[in-house]
Amino acid sequence: MAIMALATGCGKDPVPPGPEHPEEQEEPVITSYNVVESDFSTTRDGLRVGGVLFMPEGKQGKSPAVIFCHGLEGSWEDSAPYARAAAKKGVICCSFDFCGGHDGASRSEGERSRNSVLTEMQDLAAVYDALAARKDVDPGQILLMGGSQGGLVAALYAAEHPSAVKAMGLMFPAFNLPELVRMYVGFLGGLGKLPESFSYSGLTFWKQYASDAAGIYPYRVIGDYEGPVLILHGDQDALVPLSYSQEAVKVYKDASLIVMKDQGHGFDDAGTEIAIGYLTDFLSEQLGLAK
Repeated sequence: MAIMALATGCGKDPVPPGPEHPEEQEEPVITSYNVVESDFSTTRDGLRVGGVLFMPEGKQGKSPAVIFCHGLEGSWEDSAPYARAAAKKGVICCSFDFCGGHDGASRSEGERSRNSVLTEMQDLAAVYDALAARKDVDPGQILLMGGSQGGLVAALYAAEHPSAVKAMGLMFPAFNLPELVRMYVGFLGGLGKLPESFSYSGLTFWKQYASDAAGIYPYRVIGDYEGPVLILHGDQDALVPLSYSQEAVKVYKDASLIVMKDQGHGFDDAGTEIAIGYLTDFLSEQLGLAK
């Protein structure tokens, strides 16, 4: 009955279309936007946290947003293909560099010796706050995505701020990292035996990094986030075995795991294309976007 009343103008004679009363035209649904890239910058404890914004050109009103977190020794460029794909769907995306997160040129400030998983959580918090304050971002629809160590950082942040994260996509998240650090610290004889810097698996680490990571127990806390989680993990990952993501989906309340066949730690070109498809479909489902 309500539908009939709406269709007939609640009992009034319908007004025929004509020059003075044209039929209302529905706004066309845009399923793909051109992507515009621009510099992004905010601050954390006096340090610049910089990156790149991927914007859907011509999008009106407030848009959902995605923040991408890179892995150990990575950079904002690692997530650029994913960010461009999401921006085409009408999502504002931010790919940024963690402070001191890698050697060489960086869009962020900070020293490698002062970088750790905990400082990267602070960087992510600064980026989140800056995006949420933008007039073109819907603060109720901000998602996190991260790979490897960036996946761990995203998961820990979501656990601390569960109501702030709409959904989360993780690729080969390094939930084993704190365990590896604890094993190394135990081999040395305890935190007091840690040198200021040391090498492990061909990489240089600093005392703060190890001491911060040693106190993290991911599976004790990540379940505090009860929103939707999608995890993509390669079945040939030698750095973070698949079993760590299999354990994570048991801890999360609403999580799905996609096993990427013949993929290692970091996807190859073919795997990246497949992963982009899974993640953009996940975004569309969570945000109600057209696929």
